[in-house]
Amino acid sequence: MHRSWCFTSVMALVPLLLVLTLLVDPLPAAPAAPSYNNNGTAPSCDCVCGVGGRTNRIVGGSEAEAHQFPWLAGLFRQGKLYCGASVVSRNFLVTAAHCVNSFEASEIRVYLGGHNIAKDYTELRRVKRIIDHEHFDIFTFNNDIALLELDKPLRYGPTIQPACLPDGSVMDFTGTLGVVAGWGRVEEKRAPSKTLRSVEVPIWSQQQCLEAGYGSKKISANMMCAGYHDGQKDACQGDSGGPMHKMGQLGSMEVIGVVSWGRGCARPNLPGIYTRVVNYLPWIHEKLANECLCPPKDVARRI
Repeated sequence: MHRSWCFTSVMALVPLLLVLTLLVDPLPAAPAAPSYNNNGTAPSCDCVCGVGGRTNRIVGGSEAEAHQFPWLAGLFRQGKLYCGASVVSRNFLVTAAHCVNSFEASEIRVYLGGHNIAKDYTELRRVKRIIDHEHFDIFTFNNDIALLELDKPLRYGPTIQPACLPDGSVMDFTGTLGVVAGWGRVEEKRAPSKTLRSVEVPIWSQQQCLEAGYGSKKISANMMCAGYHDGQKDACQGDSGGPMHKMGQLGSMEVIGVVSWGRGCARPNLPGIYTRVVNYLPWIHEKLANECLCPPKDVARRI
């Protein structure tokens, strides 16, 4: 059975999967800053990224404001929400590889522009193509990232906007707060939330992550830990494959992590594990070479 990460069910199953070990390499050097219009090979970007609706105020562990994160998408299979994703262009979403690697593209439906997952959405799309990371490891969840190509382009508006990717100038987010949003469980043994929720979680250093309760061999340099050491709040408030954001230097929300795995929900010394998006910027830009990636607002003014 596929894991429906309400951030909780995957966390519970991962111990069964993590039977291999990882070699922990030093963090790679920062990639070059992105070219938002892909050096002229893509259409002109008449858009900006990372601008949420109404306010950027986050209340940890509470219901988000409607369309506060207009890039959030829900992935459905057989009529049930099972993972999250983020809009990064009119044609592509970024999500976790474990959310899609065992399915055919034709099995997945994408819900966009909604707040209450049970009743309101502005766009529904099919998936044309799944691009898993070539080195995704189902046992260790290393390289847990994928792109989904939609069957037709999105129309940006008040309820659907693209997220910003990090520009690569910052590689270490230790000590800052990440914002996780999704429709997952609000507690470990409760049903998923019908309305979009968000929570702030502190990002750990890589050394703290290696010393957490999972054991150092299960954490790679492509992973980030975030959560409270005493288990106050956790990514139970979001969906696997969904984003962890941080306010970028230009004032736009950047997707710095993809919800990947963990154990339980809000358990002491067992933080949520996120795919470190900045490590995959070259891969993303290679796959989206002909796509227009919208720039942050301040950059758009200068283009």
